[in-house]
Amino acid sequence: MVNQAAERIVNAKLMEMSQVKRLPEQPLDYTYTGDYEVVFFHKTLLELELNGYNYPFGAAHGMPSRMYAIINLSNGHMYSLQELFKPGSRYLEELSRLVGQQIKNDPQYAYVFPGSYTGIKADQLFYVTNEALHLVFAPYDIGPYAVGFPEFTIPFDDIMNIVNTEGEFWQSFH
Repeated sequence: MVNQAAERIVNAKLMEMSQVKRLPEQPLDYTYTGDYEVVFFHKTLLELELNGYNYPFGAAHGMPSRMYAIINLSNGHMYSLQELFKPGSRYLEELSRLVGQQIKNDPQYAYVFPGSYTGIKADQLFYVTNEALHLVFAPYDIGPYAVGFPEFTIPFDDIMNIVNTEGEFWQSFH
């Protein structure tokens, strides 16, 4: 990044999100592996998917984790879901409604535990692409471990009335 102070801050945050730790002198009672993938890069917006797997010794299986770092490369700002939408918009209610419709009407989501979906949260896992917002749930949140990370795609065409097209987040990739 051109702004070296912002780069140091971003790198420190990425280390924290990736669960990078100094190893203690005594052995750990778990193993942890992690990796990342670039899921989207356009203009000044870089999105990283940070994947981890924590396996406690003796457990039947480990627990995967996933986070998204959505970074403006010009200033180092990491965006939240709220920043994509117009101030005062009822974006959580609208996204919740749209995902609820997909669960109800699309047979690919038949695995969703009855009554487990209660809506989108302000800190919902997400990432964007040029055409859509992608909302992601962790294993066990709304479905069995075996389905992994359930994902719902909301085309921007369906929510343009609440997207802040003048905001920094939107402008970073348009």
